[in-house]
Order: sequence, then structure tokens, then C-alpha cells
Amino acid sequence: MEVFSAAPGSKLFWVQPRALEREFELRSECGLCGRLRFEKALGTLATADSAQGRWTLKRSGFLNPRVTIRKSGRYADVAVFWPKLWGGGWVDFADGNRFQWKSFNFWGTAWGFAGVREELLFTMKPGAEKTKLSDLLKTQAVVEIVTHPDGLAEMPLLIMLGWYLMIMQQEYSATAAAVIS
Repeated sequence: MEVFSAAPGSKLFWVQPRALEREFELRSECGLCGRLRFEKALGTLATADSAQGRWTLKRSGFLNPRVTIRKSGRYADVAVFWPKLWGGGWVDFADGNRFQWKSFNFWGTAWGFAGVREELLFTMKPGAEKTKLSDLLKTQAVVEIVTHPDGLAEMPLLIMLGWYLMIMQQEYSATAAAVIS
């Protein structure tokens, strides 16, 4: 896998190679930069791979929900995401760094992480590099890097976590719509 450019203004693309499979690829103009794969058809455990590392992400808890992020094969959490009731939330890293996941438009289709001083790191919104008819049933997104503070080692993991959160939200919304109808 390639190390992606985190220069402000650069774009990355989440692509779903095969519709109906819960596997996604992070691509740039240089090629494959990362992968997010859910382990089971209906589970919340996912594996995220990039040139910078491999992690597992898992949603747990009902009354006190959270997403735990661990280095693959380890038991200690690297970070924990704490969702807010109406969307968004905070991710707290073991080293003390904290980032906010929030929506950037009224409809809740554009999301991203911001630092504690409200500096926006990247936005993620539905879309594709090139729109094709065969992508109609696929879930894809465009990631635009807004700013990249020097030495921010968490950026690859934040992009992986952001996509995980968007997929989980989409699946919960579809389930709720099916129950209501």
C-alpha cells in the first residue's frame, strides 16, 4: 500500500469494489492507500489497513456506546470514540490527543474530524472520483484534506475511523427506515 499525501487540498476516495460486500478501499491518484473490511456480514468488528498500520475497530455497549480502536493483535485500546446522542462525538487517544467528529452541513452528509481548537482536518462526503452507472449500489466517498498539522500521526487512523462511522450510521439509518415502514 502507498502512503497517502496529507497535504491540504489533496483528495482521497473511498471505493467499494463489489456492491453488497462490506469491504472498502481508500485510493489516491497514486493507488491503494488503505482498506477497511468488516469481518462479518452483520457485525461491527472491522479491520483497517494502511501503510501506517493495522487496527481493529469495534462498536460495543448499548446504554454507554463506544467504538474501541486497537492495534491489530493487541488488547489495549489505542483510542476510544464516544458518540453523542444526535450524531458526532469525540475520539480520545491513549496519548491524550482528542478530536471531534461532526457534521459540516445541515443534511448531515458531510462529516469530518476537527481538533480541540476547532481546526478542521478533513471532510468526508458521499461521491466518487468518476461517477459510473455500475456504482449505483455502492457506498463511496470523497475525502478532502483541509489542514494537516505537522507531526499528526493520527491522520490515517482518523480517516479510517471516519469511514467506519459513516458506514455504521448508514447501516443504522437503513435498519431504522426498514423497521418504521
